[in-house]
Amino acid sequence: MSKDKVYKLKITIQDIYPAIWREVLVPGGITFHKLHKIIQAAFGWQDYHLFLFLFPDCMVKEQDPDFPLHEIEKNPKKTYIDDLFEKHEKCLYEYDFGDSWMHEIIVEEVIGKPLENRSPVCINGERHRPPEDVGGAGGYEYFLNVINDPNNPEYDEMLEWAEKDTGGRKFDPEYFYKNETNRKLKRIK
Repeated sequence: MSKDKVYKLKITIQDIYPAIWREVLVPGGITFHKLHKIIQAAFGWQDYHLFLFLFPDCMVKEQDPDFPLHEIEKNPKKTYIDDLFEKHEKCLYEYDFGDSWMHEIIVEEVIGKPLENRSPVCINGERHRPPEDVGGAGGYEYFLNVINDPNNPEYDEMLEWAEKDTGGRKFDPEYFYKNETNRKLKRIK
C-alpha cells in the first residue's frame, strides 16, 4: 500500500449510450469503502443501496451480518485498492443490486506523486447519471423517452420525480459540471 501513488481511473456506467463516465485521480492507500464513496460523489449517486467490486479472482463487498464472507470475498473497509489494482487493470463496480448499475473501472495510469491534500479529483467526464431507482438501463431509456416528449402524459410527473436527484433542477441527461463534482469529492473523509 502506497500513499505516494495516485491512480487515474476511468469509470463508465455500462449499457448506456452515449456513455456516462468520469475520469478521476484517487490516492493510493485507501480502502475500497472509500473508493465506493468517491464513485458515489463523482457520479452524484445518493449512496443508499448496496455495492460490490468484482475482480476475476475475488469480490469486495459489504458483509451480511447473517453470513460470513466466503474465501473469495473481501471486506471493503479492510481491503486496500493498491492490493488489487497492482494485479488488475480493471474491475466492475455494481451499485444498487435492484437496478444493477454496472460501472467499468479501468486503471489508466499509476502516477508516482501524491495528490494535494490526498483529495480525489475529477479531471473529466460526460453526462448526468440516471436517477436513483429508475429501473436500470431499460427504465432509464423509458424515462428519457418520456422527458424528451413534452406531450407525453407522464412528462411533468417524471421530471418532478427526478428532482430528488438534481436538487430541484430540471433533469438534463447531458449535464456535467466538473467543479460541482470536485466540491462533492472534497467532502469525502
